[in-house]
Amino acid sequence: MKRTSRGQHRVDAIRTPGGRDNNKHRGAIAELEFTLEAARRGFGVAKPFVDNERYDVIVDATRRLWRVQVKMSGLSRNRGFSVHACWNTSNKTMPYTKDQIDFLAVVIQCARTSGRKIWYIIPVDALGGRLTIYVYPFGCRKDCEQRFEEYRDGWHALEVL
Repeated sequence: MKRTSRGQHRVDAIRTPGGRDNNKHRGAIAELEFTLEAARRGFGVAKPFVDNERYDVIVDATRRLWRVQVKMSGLSRNRGFSVHACWNTSNKTMPYTKDQIDFLAVVIQCARTSGRKIWYIIPVDALGGRLTIYVYPFGCRKDCEQRFEEYRDGWHALEVL
């Protein structure tokens, strides 16, 4: 477990040999894990050949194709996990919009999850233009807002027309 400059605890869920322990590598692993989980649940899954779209994966839900951005988080603060719900331009950070993606898929995997993966499938409209969201799979303080907990294991949202 590592301590960040703000006193937050960061658990690196995945350690890789050869110096590949960076954000790009972890993102690729999250996308592969999403693809595998979606396929296990009976969805068709496609990956764009180029890396210039805001979505990472296309999910074929038989009657509809969904654009999904996949994120992984292991950064815990106040029992919650922060997730970047944004993308960067050359000079600023922008929230995802419904013109870019349909869903944000978040996987939480760290020492506290004991090897299991906790998934959130969040419709882009629920993000409300936020740059960072917090999810609380283990509960939170009394005064904490748990706005995204209804989307935990929300795979059924991909089946809805």
